[in-house]
Amino acid sequence: MHRIFASAGQEAFFEGHVHALNVLGGVPTSKVRYDNLRAAVAQVLGFSRQRVEAERWTAFRSHYGLQALYCQPGIRGAHEKGGVEGQIG
Repeated sequence: MHRIFASAGQEAFFEGHVHALNVLGGVPTSKVRYDNLRAAVAQVLGFSRQRVEAERWTAFRSHYGLQALYCQPGIRGAHEKGGVEGQIG
């Protein structure tokens, strides 16, 4: 099932997650891979996977027990973004 939102704001990001978790029947037991989207990432720290997460995203993710894995920035992680997009069709 697909869901379309009129905006790409943080509220739509959260609502999409709640819907997906309901459809999936719970929270994934492994890490969920994310591109470096503004709804989740406040700052990318160098060329590693470390991030300063957006405060509301940290609270949301912690509430649901989601484990995030962020794509590497730059050329090193270029193939990862396509993998994230390909996994959702």
